Amino acid sequence: MSTIKTTPVQEDMHPADVIAALHKRGTSLRKIAHENGYSHIQRVLTHRWLAAEQLVAKALDTSPQALWPSRYLDPLDRALAFRQTRKIAVTMPQPADTAQSRPRAPARRKR
Repeated sequence: MSTIKTTPVQEDMHPADVIAALHKRGTSLRKIAHENGYSHIQRVLTHRWLAAEQLVAKALDTSPQALWPSRYLDPLDRALAFRQTRKIAVTMPQPADTAQSRPRAPARRKR
């Protein structure tokens, strides 16, 4: 008899797996943050943050619900998050768009 119970949190993608998946695609949370005007978005790994969830999901060509299903269980809670979140243009890339897109050159630091 098994005493291990599954909870919605266990269904979420582990933070280390999210980071590893981003690295496999040649990006990181830091790069995503800087490309979108944030200083950092590491908090998205452990806390709800609608805008950052969308950015990470876009980088992984998936949906935020697939990465963090427990955060999307209550539709009223997510509706509130949508109203309170800074509006950003995040759309899932189409297969044709990904083949034509060029990688963005890193920003140069001023000395």
